[in-house]
Amino acid sequence: MKKWATFTAAGVLTMGLAACGQTAEPTTETTEEQTSDMTLEEVFDKSMEVSNATESLSAKIDMTQNMKQPSQDLEMETSSVMDMDITMDPLAIYQKGTTTMKMDGSEEEQTMDMEMYMTEQGFFMNDSTTGQWMKLPSEMYDQIAQMTEQQSDPSQQLKQLETFKDDFTFEQTDSEYVLKLSAAGDEFNALIEEQMSQFMPELEGEENQAAMDEMMEAMNIEKVDYTINIDKETFETTAVDMIMDMTMEMEGEKMDMNQVMNADYSNYNGVETITVPEDVVNGAQEMQM
Repeated sequence: MKKWATFTAAGVLTMGLAACGQTAEPTTETTEEQTSDMTLEEVFDKSMEVSNATESLSAKIDMTQNMKQPSQDLEMETSSVMDMDITMDPLAIYQKGTTTMKMDGSEEEQTMDMEMYMTEQGFFMNDSTTGQWMKLPSEMYDQIAQMTEQQSDPSQQLKQLETFKDDFTFEQTDSEYVLKLSAAGDEFNALIEEQMSQFMPELEGEENQAAMDEMMEAMNIEKVDYTINIDKETFETTAVDMIMDMTMEMEGEKMDMNQVMNADYSNYNGVETITVPEDVVNGAQEMQM
């Protein structure tokens, strides 16, 4: 189970939007006065422009992941709720939240509080069991910083999702544009492989590359559904919801996985400079790779 969890942890997926020429179908919540005739491509271009100019934002992430290994009658459910503040230049992140884990359908839960700072001062994480702050190696900061910069570039996400641009549906309410995508199959697996290669850009050595190849060969996306909400006035992305079903098969064992993520975005350009408190910097223990 530990090996499954290790490979799964690397499978973080950040998705974007794709553009096409259809106009947004009004929903029953849309009044005639608030109906827009903008196309999906126009909305995307506007949202990309806003994204490129964004200096900071806040996010609330609610994610549940269920993993089942039928042959061993094993089941693990993990739920995380995270609040994040992010500044873009310089890149810095403050994150605080809770992760809850249940094994084998048990009602007993293991809960872990999480808190971290990632700034130019370093990458600091709190061990909730001891209260001790740890300073992670600079290599981890460099990798995560590079990954975050890649994921925050909407034009790059557009290029990656171009294959699916004709598969989007495009709706609108009085206040928001609503983009939806359902996808599956080999093309989507190829997209994930490309994004994961960016998630781990510093892979070196035959052993690490072999592990990456093994993980990608083991993964199969059965289905993924996205709902993306964009504010009509500001063209800021206000929410991204995702439901993903996938399987992994390694060493003759099959793992079924379901992941549900709800992300709400707010406080655009309202986050103050993120700095690591002096007591955290001075009291942190150095960790080695």
